[in-house]
Amino acid sequence: MSGKHYSYDIPDHPIKYIKVDPVTIKFDPRAQRNLNKARAQAIAEKLVPTALGTPILSRREDGLYAVDGMHRVYACQLILGGKVSVAEEVRQAVQTIICEVHSDLSMANEASLFIIKNKESSKVGPNDEFRIGVLAGHPLFVDTNTVLEKHQLKVGSSSANGVRGIKGILSIVTDHGPDVLDQSLTIAEDAWGRSPDTWHSVTIGGIATVISKHPDVVKPAELAQKLKRQGDPVSFRSKIQVTATNNNTRADGTKGRLKAAHLAVASAWNANRRVNRIPVPNIFE
Repeated sequence: MSGKHYSYDIPDHPIKYIKVDPVTIKFDPRAQRNLNKARAQAIAEKLVPTALGTPILSRREDGLYAVDGMHRVYACQLILGGKVSVAEEVRQAVQTIICEVHSDLSMANEASLFIIKNKESSKVGPNDEFRIGVLAGHPLFVDTNTVLEKHQLKVGSSSANGVRGIKGILSIVTDHGPDVLDQSLTIAEDAWGRSPDTWHSVTIGGIATVISKHPDVVKPAELAQKLKRQGDPVSFRSKIQVTATNNNTRADGTKGRLKAAHLAVASAWNANRRVNRIPVPNIFE
């Protein structure tokens, strides 16, 4: 099985750098993080106009909306509204600010732009990135959320219905498609029931890799029973960790844990089996 094509590509569109009155700029949390007014006030109180940077806006039919730089824009609004006391030269300097204005973007395009601009800086947490992507209608996040809702799972919750490691879950959908994620979650629940550790992205990733690579051999119900015999999800994940670190003799990364999870799930399927065995990976190649 192969995953559906997902990307953060944005179509060619007009971009201009213009002076904008900050007071006229609007905010829409569907395409970016929630406004933290306390943070914006702290920025306003110490604002250096020459270090303001260039906020990124999207021109919609009803006006200009902040895509990136929302807190800097709101800080300027606080200053111009007299909500923060600053030197007169600062207030004069932010009467208009230079902004990068994008036109003809959909809501999903705006979300992609926000994520691209913030991805490398680690300013946006994965849970916020997911929320923004879902609200903005980005296909990767919407498809993933549809599967999670089907299984009554929530991102960021520590309960028995909480998904752990949304970045890993998104990778499953990117690599294998939403149907494989759906099937993997069903297998995990059939094996271990509903607990916080059932939904760990590394374990789910191992299941997804196996059923994606061997769809004509691996039977979901049988795989669930095989995994159940391996112990609870905590002990199974511990086994993955030990394998990934070669019994704690080497460092492991996300890719190493996913390879170890692939090995653990494949080995569980092959246990006591003479026919319909599947290859197991050499994770240290």
